[in-house]
Amino acid sequence: MLVGGRTAPWSLLVTLAVLAWLGATAARSGAADAAPPLIGRWESVVRSAGGLGRVFEFRPDGSMTTWVVVMVELTYEVKGRLLLTSYRHPNSGSTETQVASFRLEGDTLIQKDPQFGGETKLTRKRAGGPQDAPIVGVWTTLHESGQTAFIKYAADGRMVYRLPLRADGGSWSVSGDELTLGLSPASRTTARYSAQGDRLVLIDGQGARTEYTRAEVLDYLP
Repeated sequence: MLVGGRTAPWSLLVTLAVLAWLGATAARSGAADAAPPLIGRWESVVRSAGGLGRVFEFRPDGSMTTWVVVMVELTYEVKGRLLLTSYRHPNSGSTETQVASFRLEGDTLIQKDPQFGGETKLTRKRAGGPQDAPIVGVWTTLHESGQTAFIKYAADGRMVYRLPLRADGGSWSVSGDELTLGLSPASRTTARYSAQGDRLVLIDGQGARTEYTRAEVLDYLP
């Protein structure tokens, strides 16, 4: 996406993540049942430098979906007809802000590069509340990879970008504090788990700890 006459840094980050994913085979999980604290969609807290991470959704019937997803968090501000989007570089901590003019035409959000005139169109997937600004909600746009990107403009000024690259179905089950996952019976893996509120922790057989947080963008389907 071109914003402010340049490729937005988070857009470049997304492109690099997609290229990295296309060049590698995503790791697979394991298999089946139901414990209420686990029900829902979870996103990995630690991601690659390009924002690539893992998302799990556990359903009450023991089925699950796991995605490979590009996940980027930004902030935004609306000033008149201008949309200012800020990205904080994870390594340097510096912040870069890009500017685009925008307009709303029904359920279409059109962002325009003020210098070169290139336009990006987003389609409303989910509206915000009755007291929210018109831009608040979840929007979709076609990414150059051919996948659909989901962008949430939250009422608190956060912009949440999600680009699902691949989905795999499977099953899951729990026994005590052990969670068994599998895309097939032959690929089952077991880990100890702890789920409290919005945080899920998995610890594998080698003691490696992976943390997940509850997802707030639920609009891409299994």
